[in-house]
Amino acid sequence: MNAKIAELLGNAWSLRREGNYDEAMKIVRRAHDSCPENDYDALGRIYHVYMQFKRDHDHLEEAVLLSRQSVSYYRLSKNMNRIAHSVRHLADLEFELGNLKESEVHYKKAIQLYLDNSNTSKGDLANALRQYALLLEKTGKNVESANTWTTVRDLYTAIHLKEGVSEAEEHLDRLNQLL
Repeated sequence: MNAKIAELLGNAWSLRREGNYDEAMKIVRRAHDSCPENDYDALGRIYHVYMQFKRDHDHLEEAVLLSRQSVSYYRLSKNMNRIAHSVRHLADLEFELGNLKESEVHYKKAIQLYLDNSNTSKGDLANALRQYALLLEKTGKNVESANTWTTVRDLYTAIHLKEGVSEAEEHLDRLNQLL
């Protein structure tokens, strides 16, 4: 991704955090218009930003379509970390929409991609496993969920994320009462 596009997307992301979606969208469109059609990494990021904007406004069905496009571009770029990250976001959207089978498939795929990539951060893996544990819990797979929450707790402990550790322990306490 060239520096100009990266800067534009960074500016758009900052405006999004401020809630200035109109200006942020203008900047993303500028980035998109200036993006070469073979810069798959940049296109993946652009569609990821589009997806996040739709998600922020509860347009989840549209967000799923944009997320799929992001995944497609990242696959063309062969950026394994971005593929995993985008697949996880796709799984999150499907989970929110109640498409639990599709969500499970995508969480498993994202987790495997993270595990296969030696450059994966423990935080990224923990976040994917956290969401997967929530899905397992929601679908009544309590033993598997407890095992996953244990891994999540250990990963969050390793990166010193106290809130994540606390959340995992709360879920483990509740699940252990059911088992």
